[in-house]
Order: sequence, then C-alpha cells, then structure tokens
Amino acid sequence: MTAQSDTRIPIVIIGGGATGAMVAWHILRLRPDLGRHGVTIIEPREQLGKGQAYGTHDTQHRINVPASRMSLQTAKPSDFRDWLDLDALAAIDPDAFLPSGDLYPSRALFGRYLAARLAPYLETERLRHLRGTAEDVIQEGKDWKIAVSEGRSLLARRLVLATTHPAPSLPAPLAPLAQEPRIIGNPWRDDALSRIAPQDRVAIIGTGLTMADIVASLTARGHSGEILAFSRRGLRPRAHASQASALSDILRLIPSTTALGLLQRIRSALRDHADLSWHEIIDAVRKQGRGLWGALNEVERRRLIRHLRPFWDVHRFRIAPQVDHILQTRLNEGRLTLGAARLLSAEATADGIVLTLKTRGGAEETRVVDHVVNTTGPDHAGIVRHTPYLRALAAAGLLEADPVGLGLHTGADHHARVGTRSIPDLLIAGPLSRGQFGELMGLPEVTENAQSVASAIASLVPQTPHVFSDEVRS
Repeated sequence: MTAQSDTRIPIVIIGGGATGAMVAWHILRLRPDLGRHGVTIIEPREQLGKGQAYGTHDTQHRINVPASRMSLQTAKPSDFRDWLDLDALAAIDPDAFLPSGDLYPSRALFGRYLAARLAPYLETERLRHLRGTAEDVIQEGKDWKIAVSEGRSLLARRLVLATTHPAPSLPAPLAPLAQEPRIIGNPWRDDALSRIAPQDRVAIIGTGLTMADIVASLTARGHSGEILAFSRRGLRPRAHASQASALSDILRLIPSTTALGLLQRIRSALRDHADLSWHEIIDAVRKQGRGLWGALNEVERRRLIRHLRPFWDVHRFRIAPQVDHILQTRLNEGRLTLGAARLLSAEATADGIVLTLKTRGGAEETRVVDHVVNTTGPDHAGIVRHTPYLRALAAAGLLEADPVGLGLHTGADHHARVGTRSIPDLLIAGPLSRGQFGELMGLPEVTENAQSVASAIASLVPQTPHVFSDEVRS
C-alpha cells in the first residue's frame, strides 16, 4: 500500500450489493449524528444495491419472492411494491402481474429501488461510494488499512465485509477446458450467453435457480435448440403456491439436536397439514431457521448440509411462476431435459464438447453439445482462497472459513471469529455468515441480517455532537 491513506473513516463496508446497501441504509438511519462520509462503501459497480443478483440487465431474471415481501426494512415489508410505478410496469412488463395479484418484476428493478433509497444519503455526502475493488486489508493498531484498486487506500475504524457471492468453480472434469470459449464458467457475466446460437445444443451443469434463469434467458433470445440440464440428483426448483394461508406464521416446530430429528419433525408437520400446500410448512421452517439451525452442533450441521441441502434448496428457493411456465413448456415440447447424473469427463472436439456422464442409475452415456454452462452455484466454501483481501486477512490470523463450509466464520454478534477468538471491529454481513445463522440466502432473511449488523456496528461508534437533518429518514 504505497498511496497515502484518507482520514480515518468511522465505518467502511466492502461490497455495495444488496447486503452492503441495506447495512449502510440502516446504519445511517440509526446514527443521524454521523458526519460527512460517516460511512463509505467500496463497490466497483456504478450504482449501489446492484450486486450479483440485482445488477443483471436481463429482464427474464425475475425476483423469486413476490414484490409485496421484498423490502430493505422488516417493519415495512411492502416497501418495494409501494415504490414501484405500477402503471409504468404494466406498460413495459405486463407479464410481471399475476391473476393472484402477486408481482414478479425483473430483479434489476429491485436494484434500482435500493439505489433510490440510498440516493439521499449520497446527495448529502453522509454516505460515500468509492468505486473500486478492495485488494488488500491489514490491521494497523485499532484501524483497518484497505488498499483499493488504482493505488488508492483508506483507513477504517470499523470494517464490515459484505462482499459479493463468489463465482462458481468449474467441476474438476471441466478444469482443463477453462479457456475453451464454448465453456461458460461464469453464467453471471452480462455477455455469457452471447455466443449461443438459436439451434445450438446446450448442456447446463446444475439444475437450480441459475439454470432456470439461463433457460428463460435463452428462450427469450429465440433459442429453440436442445438443452440438457443435469445435477447429481436432477432436482429442479419449485414454483410458488398459487395461494397462501397464514399457517407459516403460526406453526411452531420444536428444534431438534440432530439433522434426522429435524427432518422427522418437518415430515410430521407435512403429514399433519396435508390439506394445505407444502409451501406453508417450508416457509414456517424458513422463518424459524435461525433457532432450528442453532440447535444443531457442528457435526449435525455438516450432516444436514451433506444429505438434506439439495432437497431444501429446491423447495425453499422457488422460481417466479413466469419462469416456471417457461421451464414446463420446454419440458413438454422436449426442448429441455432434466437429468440426474454427474460429469465424468469432457473433451473439446471440432464437432462440439463431448461429455461423458454417469447417470443416477449407474449407466454411462455420452452427449455432444455446442456449449456447456456451469450453474453449480457460488463457491462459498472457496471464497477465502479466491478473494485476495480475504486471503490476506486469513494469513494474518484475522479471518477464517466457517467450520461447515458455507462462508466465513462469524460469531452471534456478527464479528469475525478465528477459532474461539472474536475479532474486534471486523463484522461480516449477509450470506457469508450462514454458517452461524443458517438460512441467509433469501431476501427477507438478508434484510433482517442487515438490520442486525447495522445495529451492532452502530452501537460501537461513539456519539458525535452533530446531528444531520431527519429529512432523509423518511
């Protein structure tokens, strides 16, 4: 770090996607006394709030939760829907409206909503957006010195890590073909699908939410070729229920100390309420997720992840009904095949990418495709290894991966932990703290977590005599 550092900043947040944006918004509401640049967010994108999920430009990528449940504040769950201009939305995206009254607009709109909510703080300069990438972090006394791209650096008194989801890692058989242009290793790049022609044969590794996004995007681009999507279990994400009851708000599940015991209690609830949609039971589990997860020790958490996570993911992380319709239509027409298989080998030839698969039943089969898209999900387990500034913190003994492989080791107070040691003034926000809190991938849970992180860090900052106007607090 050769550049001269800025004046010490009370709070710096690395990562300005949904999590970082919401943490900043709540801090500034809690602490109107924080002065100019009281909070700085380091984020390379042009606008805050538009991270990996909500920075997409593809209109086929829709929110996976009805708009009435999307908000940056739990006290006002309909804030996003209230912000939407429904007349304008009806004109540009009539498919966002369902007969039930639910709205599923594009994810990009939610990113714009977050940016709009932060705009007043940027205008008054209480919040600074430093466009760039954090490249290194070291501890200097009680401060954090952060090297940012283009030779810049700054000092933070307190630091929040809200870094983006890491890109998927290529399955081992594809690793030798990492530079092959017909292998799309990171489907989140804006130009990821640009080389796929309408009749090209496509294989998608992974059958979760990103697979559904890819199929919807290709279909909107006029693609009509064959698509094979496969994963070890071949499970696809479910759609939302057409109607909901209030059961998920009143059903209480007794925590279990074992993964098997928890599974048995969920199955029992499903049997006891067979007259209602399974969606209600899963939603009840989600809403009580922190307590249910907290009752499990490390061994049982690992067991749950290893055996039950795939089934949880496809029921918990549902797709918008519009996207489900696209999948079902292609399945019915035979232009999409879902399979349970694992990849044994891959070879690039003049005729295409030759894939050797082993099906769930044990048979081997060969498929030749024009493109392979990797949708195996964020590599949370490898985030320390793949992120330079996290790697530097880990090397200094100030950070470590969490014991169950879901992100970063975090304490109940949101502070980074190394073993049993809590790291003062270094907090972790969002999905990277799932190892501690359990379910933290859905927006409602991320919102609750962001509020809690903001409250924790706001309580650490000494009061200052100057109080800004409450005009931006509305």
